[in-house]
Amino acid sequence: MKALPKQQDKGKFNIVDFVIIAVIVALMVGGVYKVFFVNKNLAQQNGFVEFGVYVEEVRMPTVESIYEGQQVRDVQTNIPLGKIKSKSFQPYREPVPTWDGQMVAADVPEKYDVIMYIESPAIVTDNSVMIGTREIKTGGQISVKSNIFSVTGVVYGVNILSTESAE
Repeated sequence: MKALPKQQDKGKFNIVDFVIIAVIVALMVGGVYKVFFVNKNLAQQNGFVEFGVYVEEVRMPTVESIYEGQQVRDVQTNIPLGKIKSKSFQPYREPVPTWDGQMVAADVPEKYDVIMYIESPAIVTDNSVMIGTREIKTGGQISVKSNIFSVTGVVYGVNILSTESAE
């Protein structure tokens, strides 16, 4: 008569089980943290700001694709930055030497500079203006996109339109 193979103990706890449980618990803790603590800052927006974005040397199709009322987002983080309130554009100019040695600004054909003003709810404090997790500062570089364009420019100015007092 043949002996039956020995059954394995199914109740033993090993290191693989411990690692799987630790990963599941870590993912759950991370999800709870994200939902209850990270997104809380978005709910604390206490004001409205308007900031300009100066974009150099773009072609006319890009200028035409920027229009008032369009929603824009940050390229890197995909955080909504607000709605375009207005735009203005002018021909792009470069310094060119003249025959007598002077430098003059000459228009570059088919290139334009654009200034778009974006209005957005923000977290306004004494030290900073935050839209989502992005700090907005005059002179800082910012990449803006919508569903039909994507440009990189410089923050041209920040104007605080209103703030709610935190009393």
